[in-house]
Amino acid sequence: MDYAGIDVRRLKYFIAVCNNGGFSRASNVIGIAQPALTRQVKLLEKEIGLPLVIRTGRGAEPTAEGKFLLARSVEHLEGLDNIVKELKQKYSQLSGQAVLGICPTIAPFFLEKLQAHIRANCPNVLLSVIEAYSGDLKNLIVSDRLDLALTYRPSGRNGLAYTELFSERLVLVAGYAPEMPIRPYRLKELSGLRLILPSRIHELRLIIDRVCRLKSVSLKPELELDSLEAVKSLLLKKPLQYYTILPAYCVSNAVEQQQYSQFEIAEKEMIRTIAVVTPRHSRNPTIASFIERHIREQAELIKSKTASVF
Repeated sequence: MDYAGIDVRRLKYFIAVCNNGGFSRASNVIGIAQPALTRQVKLLEKEIGLPLVIRTGRGAEPTAEGKFLLARSVEHLEGLDNIVKELKQKYSQLSGQAVLGICPTIAPFFLEKLQAHIRANCPNVLLSVIEAYSGDLKNLIVSDRLDLALTYRPSGRNGLAYTELFSERLVLVAGYAPEMPIRPYRLKELSGLRLILPSRIHELRLIIDRVCRLKSVSLKPELELDSLEAVKSLLLKKPLQYYTILPAYCVSNAVEQQQYSQFEIAEKEMIRTIAVVTPRHSRNPTIASFIERHIREQAELIKSKTASVF
């Protein structure tokens, strides 16, 4: 385990040597061969770049640097152990049901790993998932029918509590069209395309309309459709050539498999921000807090590893 740049296992070996007055006695107490114990402490000294232990006629004792590290590390390791103990006591006994609302375009980021995390750590928690567009999720969360929602950052003054996770670019998507050059499209170029967009109650459409007003562009969709799967199906219809605007990640795998073509929209404002939204009155705040914590951790990993996020 790596903690603040130091191998915690080696740190514990060092503490054992100090507390037992030497390598031989520490080796017997903690059950590790003396040569291995000596090697681990030397590696710790190399990691830190300072001498920590000096051998004496009676065994070994910490140097001045080692005494400083010993006092501070015991304090912090005890604190860390207490945190882990408290965490296990608090969450291993969690039981009950939580209802998570999630946008279909956000589910691929989080849902599978979240469900696996709950199965591994809280087997008595039942997670119910409702996949719906942002407008429908907003209504569900306002009516306290969800414990939390993974959706677009709410716009306007709606009184909802939320935490922003990360932003992702919006792209132009069509059925696979190898004859079309892969290039950025200006927003005004989209006005001549046969567009399918969600209805105006959803945050994705609100984002698109807001950018259009900013750029003085009028986009009139040929169809308004709120089912993501239905939109994807229509994009594949030939000889009709429909287009839509979607977050990049939700079609990335299908683009790689040459089911769809994806084109950058050359407007920096064309992004969506994903947020975790919580109701005013949670029915099971402890479970909701546990789920939200994992979601935030996962979001940090996504930000560091996913090229489509910025």
